[in-house]
Amino acid sequence: MAVESQQGPVVKLDSGIYILVSQKENKVIQRREAVLRIEHRNKGTPSRLDVIEAVSKLFGVDKSLVVVRRIETEYGRDSSKAWVHIYGGRASLERFEPFF
Repeated sequence: MAVESQQGPVVKLDSGIYILVSQKENKVIQRREAVLRIEHRNKGTPSRLDVIEAVSKLFGVDKSLVVVRRIETEYGRDSSKAWVHIYGGRASLERFEPFF
């Protein structure tokens, strides 16, 4: 379950703390584009599957409609930034993410 913070909704999992930084609704493509900050103290960068699980809990969507575009971690830091797309349906996902 997502908890509200000053920066945005937060989801806490074993792999880290996921904080929504920004989101944008793209109605033409039927998707939401979100940026997350991930705090993973004393752990490695979370996997794409961990990020997909957190996003599905954060937005209450099916995991199969979430695509992780990129995860960046600066050298020596215990936080990452993830860019994700959340689609409204399978058809739009397959049209715009051909390699998914």
